[in-house]
Amino acid sequence: LKDAPLRELGYSATVDALFDLGGAPSARVEEVSRDVELARAERNVDRVHARLQVIASYVGAQLAQLRIAAAREGLVIAQGVLDAAQKRLELGAGSDFEPASAELELSKLKAAERAALRERDEHVMALREALDVPAETDVLLTTTIDEPEALQPAATYMKDALAHHPALAASQARTASLEASQKRLERETFPKLGVYAGVDASPVSPIFAIIGISGELPVAQRNQGPRAVVAQGLQTETVRNELLQRRIAREVRGFWAAYEGRRAELLELTQAALPAAQRSFALAEAAWKAGRFDWFRVAFAARELVLVRAQRIEALSALWNERLSLARARGGDAP
Repeated sequence: LKDAPLRELGYSATVDALFDLGGAPSARVEEVSRDVELARAERNVDRVHARLQVIASYVGAQLAQLRIAAAREGLVIAQGVLDAAQKRLELGAGSDFEPASAELELSKLKAAERAALRERDEHVMALREALDVPAETDVLLTTTIDEPEALQPAATYMKDALAHHPALAASQARTASLEASQKRLERETFPKLGVYAGVDASPVSPIFAIIGISGELPVAQRNQGPRAVVAQGLQTETVRNELLQRRIAREVRGFWAAYEGRRAELLELTQAALPAAQRSFALAEAAWKAGRFDWFRVAFAARELVLVRAQRIEALSALWNERLSLARARGGDAP
């Protein structure tokens, strides 16, 4: 071969072009588009969760601030009761039990104030974390926590949840992605066909061209495993979507009813119990100063006033918890 002349050397070349006639390329483009929509839907789930986490941390911090204010108001009352008990003891009209009992109430309120301060700091820390606020940046709580208003009919929130809940949207996007994958796999079952052309030049034969048709093997029984996996995933996602819809409906109705019950409890404490406790303490204090009541009635009325204020704040906290739970159930911002 080394010594052979160039005219005795042969050559051959072949070009093979395959064509996908089953429509798989467009199905692949649609599959990618559905995957992008699924990623956006899943990102929206995280966005709504993060927003509700910010709201929950802020509400917790403001409720803790209300507990601090209530504890400090109670400290003023408890200090006044303690001063009155010590004055009675100095005048010989009371016993050591009265100032000791008053000091106990004062200490309990001081402990409650410290607990509320710690709780506020914890919620502010959680808020800083949720907002990704740098450590050196101050977090100021400017919006006050008001008593939430009455809700719209439960059917309104039910309709809104089933139409816009991000988890349902993600499930629907996942279903669409699986359907696109199934469509692509079905189209890929059609084998690719192609045409080829070539030229062959051998030293002992004339030059001749080659043209023909080619096809992939196997022709049948293609993509069976992936198609079975996608079909099962699609069936599972359909069932999951139905279960999710029923769960959302139950949660929306349950949290809606719980919210209205908590709101009635808060209104009772705000409009009836708290004014009655304030009036009871004022009357007991005035009667004690006039010499008609003993010290124990004043101490009892003061304790009841502090207790009712604390109960009102706890009812307000429970109401906001139900409100946030309803917001999570309907998959959006606080109602």
